[in-house]
Amino acid sequence: MRTKKLPSWAGYILFPLIFVIITVAILFALFAPTINPYIGLLSYVISDKEAYVSTEFFTGISEDIAKSGMLPRSQINYPQTGDMYGNITVSDTSVDAPLYYGDATKQLNSGVGTYVGDMGAGIPGESKTVLLAGHNNTFFNGLQDVQEGATVTINTNYGQYIYEVTGTTITSDNDASAYDLAQTNENLIMYTCYPFDALGLTPVRFFVYAKYVSGPVIDPAS
Repeated sequence: MRTKKLPSWAGYILFPLIFVIITVAILFALFAPTINPYIGLLSYVISDKEAYVSTEFFTGISEDIAKSGMLPRSQINYPQTGDMYGNITVSDTSVDAPLYYGDATKQLNSGVGTYVGDMGAGIPGESKTVLLAGHNNTFFNGLQDVQEGATVTINTNYGQYIYEVTGTTITSDNDASAYDLAQTNENLIMYTCYPFDALGLTPVRFFVYAKYVSGPVIDPAS
């Protein structure tokens, strides 16, 4: 049985098409780490932000307790890795982003990530260091405009937290002295790659430090 040959004109279409598909796939694989954060930011910007932040803030908690006072841990829905559990804004900057539990690539492409580990860091209200990360060219790009005294507002699904910026620093990515996860007083640290116009990971970090002002304290014993 004879095998049918492709028409001569098909080769002029098929082979260039295959070449284009392979080239696009290779380019996407190479540049995906750079492109994906922008896609996440675009999705957030064009979305209905109230619908995007799917958590219903302060559910089952009185407004007074949600803003200040003591909050039993048993009354909060503690986030799991990958959960969006709030929103963060910084006054006089463009920072306005969803807040995720975890700081892996998936979370940082979608918003601001919360460091998760056994080194003493926590979530707002746990009287620990809250360590937040975001990409310098998307969700944390606005940190370049932050000033001492600026207000950081974090609305979570269990309460509202206010922090006041006390300072900033620029240091290497392996400078462990830039943060203290052993503190037992509530404080906030935000960081991102530096400079702000760099694409991809850089060996330098921009840190923003803020002190706790208000918000319910989570009581781990209740």
